[in-house]
Amino acid sequence: AISYVCSAVSREMDDAKRCLHMTLDTITPELLLTSNFQTTLASVMHKNMPLLFKIITNAAQTDRAKENNKIKDCGIVRPSIHLCVSHFNHLVSRIEGLQSFSSVSFTLFCWTNGVSCQTIEALHKCGLCISFMSLLKLLERLAEQCINCACRIARGPHVMCYDNINISTSIFVEQRASAPAKVQSGTFAVLYEVRNGNPAHIQLALILQRAQVASNLMFNADVRPTYDQMMSHHRQLRIHVINILLEACSDFKGFPPLPHHECRKLLVGYRTKQYPLRTSTIDESSVSGNIAVINDTLRTQDINPFTQLQTIQLGFSLFHLCLNLIWALLHVHRGSIHQVSSLSYFFALLDHTRLSCEHPDYHTLLSTLLQLLHGIILNGWKVECGYSSLASFALLRPTTDDLLNISDTILLNHATPTYEPSKKKHSTGLLSTEPEPDDMVHQNLRLLTWDLLYVLELVTAILSGDWGRIEDILGSLAMIFCGAGSNNYCTEILHFLFNLKKVWTPEFA
Repeated sequence: AISYVCSAVSREMDDAKRCLHMTLDTITPELLLTSNFQTTLASVMHKNMPLLFKIITNAAQTDRAKENNKIKDCGIVRPSIHLCVSHFNHLVSRIEGLQSFSSVSFTLFCWTNGVSCQTIEALHKCGLCISFMSLLKLLERLAEQCINCACRIARGPHVMCYDNINISTSIFVEQRASAPAKVQSGTFAVLYEVRNGNPAHIQLALILQRAQVASNLMFNADVRPTYDQMMSHHRQLRIHVINILLEACSDFKGFPPLPHHECRKLLVGYRTKQYPLRTSTIDESSVSGNIAVINDTLRTQDINPFTQLQTIQLGFSLFHLCLNLIWALLHVHRGSIHQVSSLSYFFALLDHTRLSCEHPDYHTLLSTLLQLLHGIILNGWKVECGYSSLASFALLRPTTDDLLNISDTILLNHATPTYEPSKKKHSTGLLSTEPEPDDMVHQNLRLLTWDLLYVLELVTAILSGDWGRIEDILGSLAMIFCGAGSNNYCTEILHFLFNLKKVWTPEFA
């Protein structure tokens, strides 16, 4: 019986090796993206190795677990399969000197998660990983294949983004001449495939011709949001105010969150394909550095539109837009710890002392600002609902129209800045019929809430992939940056609006 089982297991191993063993040359980025444990490994184990799989499954599970385990399913993806795969990897590496897909994928997983060279070599001795030298060769081949894919994308319409990168080498660097730096700075570029890109709509000659005859950018006609854009933004804010109530109050659990009105949203499930390029050691923090990055990425040796950088149509990064927006609002609303309704007052109240610096961490600051906004809006619901508590209001089961009406009141009384006479009127001695605000704390809180609602709308619009919602508030964001003294991003948005409305073809825009 033992000889029969050994012969059967040997035949199953031969069948499995024909399905799973491979060389490093056969590993491609497409294979890594399309393969998964279920289709690549588990199906082979069930089909080609039923006896060995059954033996290891019984060895890995006790009789008590078989009788009492009523929830977990040990038939598809369980530790027994992992144990079987580890035995298979070990046997393949010992007998054939080949590699299996599971060992290659597990090695790449270890490397991307920062596992040390010594640990990978130890796992290689156990048959779970490939050697570290083989890993370096595999990374070089995969990088070359990714660059070839990026070159094919670069021949058509594409988007190129780049940003600075700082790589820490080691804190134990010998202090000597020509020693490596502890931190290596450089630039990392990524190409993105354009969805529905049509080369006929982005002909450079037509764009340059439109740029020569383009009129000036006018504030009333081009920068200030139109009536439709303001109404669309107001509808989004009403949904935000209601969803904050539904998410924060447990008494409204039966109310489904209201969906936002779609303007130009991406298709459901669509993900922009990205193609990273090789990291360069060029510093892009200056004008000459940006030009050097473009010259290093693109072919610019000839005297043509490439050397004049005319083929590049500029746009801003949405992440940096959010980053600089909350930093600008922090600069405007920081105040002091003694000023009620200032950000410094709220930071001290929440014990977030690390946000007191000029440029705090983006995620921490964004989370804190949205937390403050939610608290202000919830307080507005408590004041405007007409009941002593939100729980009492929820018992009445208000309709959607009731919630929309109250949200309009909250936006008007708690998130709309009151009119302030200009300094010019005060200096000229003209009498103003508008009363001075009595409650400066409430007035400052209105200004803060108004600005934070733009942050919430921008972040959620990016998350949902709806560019139309972002375009509706671009003019308002330009005014916010200008008022906060962030002239660089104000100019970037105005330059983008100029291209969008004056220079680019309507189909491309």
